[in-house]
Amino acid sequence: NGNVTIRSEVGKGSELTISLPLTLAILPVLMVRIGTQSFAVPLSLVREIIALEHSPIQHVGGKTTLVVRGEILPMVSLAQLLHWEESNQAHTGVLMQVENQSFILSVDGFDGHDDVVIKSLDTFRPNGVAGVTMSSDGEIVLILDIKELFGLTGGVVSH
Repeated sequence: NGNVTIRSEVGKGSELTISLPLTLAILPVLMVRIGTQSFAVPLSLVREIIALEHSPIQHVGGKTTLVVRGEILPMVSLAQLLHWEESNQAHTGVLMQVENQSFILSVDGFDGHDDVVIKSLDTFRPNGVAGVTMSSDGEIVLILDIKELFGLTGGVVSH
C-alpha cells in the first residue's frame, strides 16, 4: 500500500521517491499536545521547533503564515485539523517538511521525543491517523499521518 513517484528531467536526471505506509514497527516520534491530549508525529518530518510567543505571525491572503529565516511558511493549527476546540494556548510551532513542502503545525506544547511501537488500526482507521501507541504513563496516543492529515497532494498544502 505504498507508492512510488518518479520525476525526471532530460539532461538533469531523475528523482525516485518511495513512500511506505506505517505498520507495526518502531518509529522515532515527537510528542505534541493539544490541551492535555498527546499526539505523535514522525520525527523524520520535523525540521525545527519554534516558540510562537516571540514569533511575528502574519495573515496573508486569508491564511496564517510565519516567516522563518526569510521563508514565508503556512501555519495550520493541529486542533483545527482534528476538528477539536481551539484552546488559544498554541505556544509551539513544529516546522514540518513533507517531501518538498514546508509548513508550521501549531500545537499547545510538546513533551519531547520517544521511540514508540506502532500498532496499526485494522478495522477502524480515522483519516490522518497512522496508528496508535502507548505512552510511558499508559495513555493511548494517536500517531498522526501528516501527509494524509494535511491532504498533501500535488505538492500543495490544502489547508
